[in-house]
Amino acid sequence: MSKQNNLFQRAVNAIVEGRTRQAERFVARFERDHDLGRKVNDR
Repeated sequence: MSKQNNLFQRAVNAIVEGRTRQAERFVARFERDHDLGRKVNDR
């Protein structure tokens, strides 16, 4: 049973990690497209 939980936990972690990377790429692209990165940091 422990092995099953471990496999399930690893699968869930992989999904979350993938979503995190996807969100980071989306935010970076959004900032690049809308030129937000420089405006916020140039204050």
